[in-house]
This record gives sequence, structure tokens and C-alpha cells, in this order.
Amino acid sequence: MESQGEKKLHAELGETGSAGRILLGVFYLMFTVYTVFMLKIILFKTIPLSAMLRGNFLPFRSLNVIPFRTIMEYFTSDAIEFDRVLANIGGNIAIFIPLGMFAAFMAGRKPLRLQLLWLLAISFSLEVIQYILALGSSDIDDILLNVTGGIIGIGLVVQLRKMTRSGNALLRAMAGAYLLMGICGFAAVAWVDPGLLPFTDSEVEYVDENAEILAGWDEAKADLFGKLAGVGTEGITVSPNSKVMLTAAPAEAEKEEEVEVGDAHIQVDASTKIFIRHIRSDGNQVINRYEEEKWPELKATLGKSGDTDPAIKVWLSDKEEARAEALLINFIE
Repeated sequence: MESQGEKKLHAELGETGSAGRILLGVFYLMFTVYTVFMLKIILFKTIPLSAMLRGNFLPFRSLNVIPFRTIMEYFTSDAIEFDRVLANIGGNIAIFIPLGMFAAFMAGRKPLRLQLLWLLAISFSLEVIQYILALGSSDIDDILLNVTGGIIGIGLVVQLRKMTRSGNALLRAMAGAYLLMGICGFAAVAWVDPGLLPFTDSEVEYVDENAEILAGWDEAKADLFGKLAGVGTEGITVSPNSKVMLTAAPAEAEKEEEVEVGDAHIQVDASTKIFIRHIRSDGNQVINRYEEEKWPELKATLGKSGDTDPAIKVWLSDKEEARAEALLINFIE
């Protein structure tokens, strides 16, 4: 028995025979394959699902809520190569074109604003999931580019409706478009980063290019871990994780307890060691590059970064509880 939704769809297409059902089934199958591909690209481009399930990955996140900030940086920064610009901007647009086509196909005669709202909701949800699960960068510019791609997809369906005379012809045209975009998409990803292709079980390798800079500072023994919420003239504000481990003293490590804490205001001065860790992904590698910073230059470094709330680890002074002996700030490139 067909559902009411399927009957309505067949009626709108003008095809209720077996040929129409077969074409519709093929189209749904192609959309399912595309969905798997899209989720792998968007959610697991840096951290494969297999690594998450094993717990063998380094969670990290960044957030940009300023429209066009990242897009402008791509075009104005000399440090960003053209292939990276093409992959990020072109890829974010192209990945949503099939979804826009599907939205237009399923919406039928419904208003365009509902189709756009659907695309916006999906893109926004994916960015939120990225941020919650710490799967990389969540960026409002990605949403803008995704929706742009979705609008292109909607426009393609509008044109295909004008060019075809029957529901079967429309389905054949859309299936052909999906097939062509799928071949081009797989070829592009295989050329740029084969590890992003669906059903590939690639191990993530973490590479420290110059970890010797952190010699003597054990990350596991940091006193505070959270987000860098602000930088003042005499120190920083840290928003700790909702629960952090606090230790009274190294000799009393067995007395660690989990407590709820609010924002912490930490004093920083010229004697504080400040380390910056730049994190970037290259294929199946997550590469960490370290450098030392001075307190006066820290604000300038924050201004150049796309992270609005970079992760930070703080080692506190044994003599002055509210003063930092060392900081480790993580930036995602």
C-alpha cells in the first residue's frame, strides 16, 4: 500500500505505473548514497566515525559567528593557497546542490521560502552537531555557502521542470544530474583527499612537528582546561568545562575531586610561559605545530585567529593560586 505522501507525489509527477515507481526508487537510492557522502564530508572530514567509536581521537572545535569573516580571509590572506580556497568555498557550495534539488522535488508547489528554511535548518543543525561533538570548525560562513548551493539546486529543478513534459522525464533528468554530480564529486574528493570517501576506514595519525617546545609541561597535569573567554590588561578569563578536575597539590593527587566551577580570572604577566598550538588537518593526519608567544603579543595572535573561543590549558602557580605559570592555547587553522 502506498502512503498518502507517495500517492500525492505520484499524482504530482503524473506517473503511477511501475516505471514511475522504479525511477522513484532509483532516485531515492541515489539520494541515500549522496546523504552518506555528505555526512562523511561535513561531519567526519577531520575525525573519522571509526575513530570516534573507538574513542581514539583528539576532540577540538572552533566557532565563527561573524558573517563573511572566513570567506574574506580566504581571499585576502597570502598564507592560504588557491586549492584550499577552491576546496572550502567551492566544496561547501557544491555539497548542498543535490540537497537543494531534493528539497525542490519534494516540495512540489510549496513556497520557495519553505525550501530555503529547510536547507537552512539542515545546514545549521550540522554545524551545531560539529560544535557539540568537537569535530572541527563550526562557521556561519559554511551555512551561507551551503544555502547558496541549495539555491542553485532548487534553480536546476525549476529549469528541469520547464524542460520536461512528464514525471518520468523529470525523474530521469534528476537521476542523470545526480549521477553526473556524483561522478564529479567522487573524482574531486579522491584527488584532494581519498580518506574522505565513504566506506573508507582510515586511521587518524597525530603528528607533533616541534613538540620539544612544550618540554617540561605535562598537559595531563594542567590545572585548568576550558575556553579562552577574554583577554584583559592583566590577565585572561577562562570558561572551564562544566566539570573540571581540581587538585589541592601535586603531593595530594589522590584527593582529586570533580566540582562545578564558573569563569576563572587568571593573572598573566611577563614571566608566564605562553604556548600556541596550531592544529591543521592534512588527509588522514592531524598536525600540531607549536610556538612560544609573549604576553604583549597574545592579543595580536588572537586577532589573527578565526577561533572566537579557542581551547586553553592553564598551569597555575604553586605560590599564587590565581596566577598562571604557563598557558597552552589551541588554534584550528
